[in-house]
Amino acid sequence: MSIEYDKLESEIIMSKLSENITEKNSRSFSDDINIKMLDSLSIMNRTYVNRSYRQISANGTGEKIIRLFKRLIRRLTFWFVEPCMIQQTEYNSANNIFSTEVNSEINELWLRLKETEKLEKTIQDMNSRIEKLCGEIDFLKKNSLIMKENEKEEVKFSFSQSGEDNIIKYIFSILKINIKECKYLDLGANHAVHLSNTYDFYKKGARGVLIEANPELAQELSEQRPEDIVINKCISEKSDEKLDFYILNGDGLSSADYEAVQGFIKENPALKIERTVSVDSITINEIIEKYFPEKAPEILNIDIEGMELTVLKMTDFEKFRPLIVICEMIEYKNGLTVGQKNKEIIDFMNKNDYEEFAFTGINSIFIDRRVSGGKLK
Repeated sequence: MSIEYDKLESEIIMSKLSENITEKNSRSFSDDINIKMLDSLSIMNRTYVNRSYRQISANGTGEKIIRLFKRLIRRLTFWFVEPCMIQQTEYNSANNIFSTEVNSEINELWLRLKETEKLEKTIQDMNSRIEKLCGEIDFLKKNSLIMKENEKEEVKFSFSQSGEDNIIKYIFSILKINIKECKYLDLGANHAVHLSNTYDFYKKGARGVLIEANPELAQELSEQRPEDIVINKCISEKSDEKLDFYILNGDGLSSADYEAVQGFIKENPALKIERTVSVDSITINEIIEKYFPEKAPEILNIDIEGMELTVLKMTDFEKFRPLIVICEMIEYKNGLTVGQKNKEIIDFMNKNDYEEFAFTGINSIFIDRRVSGGKLK
């Protein structure tokens, strides 16, 4: 349907209707403008200017003069009133548009006010949560779950397989032994850091002698612990012999004992001998005489895959008495070993006045009963 209009007010009304229809987007022009609206628009278009037209009739000469006079008055009145009507119509139209825009701005400001109120409420909730979290942090601090300033405590981190180094540090703290002044002898040192019973002491200033038959691991030890003495030899009952050393793909299981190596492979078929190297042998007594001639080290660590008891029996504990002896106590199993311990080693150590202080499930930590000053009871 096509609608024609030639008056300002009609144009404004049609413009506003068109805007409303465009915003809806879901209905056509003809659907929104019904018959009554068209009739109203037609009446508005027809009555836009009130010309105050009245039928003037006259029969005689006098009446003709009166009719001319009335027509003159009507034209003069229209000439005067029409600009006022047009001005008023323009004002009313402008006022309608202005009122509409003002209402729109007010509505937008109202929506923004609501959004601001929501934002303020969100901020209040966040502040409340922050205060709650601060309270929880204060509670944790008061309960020593977070270290207080000026009350720093050392974290008990262990490099050992089962916390053996922490147990020894506890013994040293009770006996008031300065770690920096300690010495150690590590037989079968293996890795420089990983699963090492002596690395934490090295890190804290202690120094010692490391015996490792695997050339690659001996190189690693020399590079990562340069202030220790590293000896790439194999512990044996005799010195200066050439021994075959079997290097397995399993970490910490390489050995010069071929039968022991075959036992490991039988227990765990995934293991295999990667290569065999020839290394020189050395006895524990030779190491003692050369590197600890006057005083035994505070720590003796023995992990040489099945030869622990043999090495202990070669040691003269009347002359050479380490304060602490760490010794592997279980046979290799492809899984968790529970309830097993080498009783022969315990009996041998007891005969030599060493008490089992702790058992970690893998290693036993023995301590010398003859510690002077009655510190050990």
